Amino acid sequence: MPDAAPIRTAGDEAVERLPLKKAAGTARFRRHAPAADGGNEIWLLTLTDVFMLLMVCFVLLFGLSLQKQKETAAAPPAPVAAPSERAPQDAEALERELLAAVGREGTLERRATQIVLTFPERILFDSGQAEVRGDVGPLLERVAAVIRSRPALAVAVHGHTDDRPVRGRRYASNWELSVDRATQVARALVGMGIEPTRLAIRGFGEERPLLADDSDESRTKNRRVEIQFSLSPSNA
Repeated sequence: MPDAAPIRTAGDEAVERLPLKKAAGTARFRRHAPAADGGNEIWLLTLTDVFMLLMVCFVLLFGLSLQKQKETAAAPPAPVAAPSERAPQDAEALERELLAAVGREGTLERRATQIVLTFPERILFDSGQAEVRGDVGPLLERVAAVIRSRPALAVAVHGHTDDRPVRGRRYASNWELSVDRATQVARALVGMGIEPTRLAIRGFGEERPLLADDSDESRTKNRRVEIQFSLSPSNA
């Protein structure tokens, strides 16, 4: 590069003008270099976007949940038959099922809020005994099937005798015999899948005869076991 031309001043002193060089490379570097914390700023912006999307999703899900609750509350409840309308229909259906189960081996009677199934002594027991005869298993199994099909049905088993004194040493009274007979029938039903908590057991001895104990025929009818089925709205 040629030497700088001298500049004359009033004092005839020559001063050389030094050439000025631009630091082009330095200027370009400073212009294009990123800020020291630029990476951190980009990371913060990305995290903020993620939080914003999560918040939007939460608001949408919350709104949908509220809308579903409103629709459920606004839906009309399913119509429920009044107890007075439902109980007679259930009673008739229960009677039909029990009649089909026992045929001529038992009798049915409706008493107020109960259906009573009666088995004569000769069907279930030998005279003066409380053990259920082995050949009545299929009969009791059909009764148990009806009970199993109605889980809310309450059942009571009652034993009855006539007024003649008990023979033998096993029982001291007709009441004890009647209780044992009711217990044995209930035990047979439990063995067929009926929960014990659904069964009530009572013995009345000769205290509740169907007929006056004044003939052999009347006494035969008084010796019986009754299975009572509740017809209350909650159990029918």
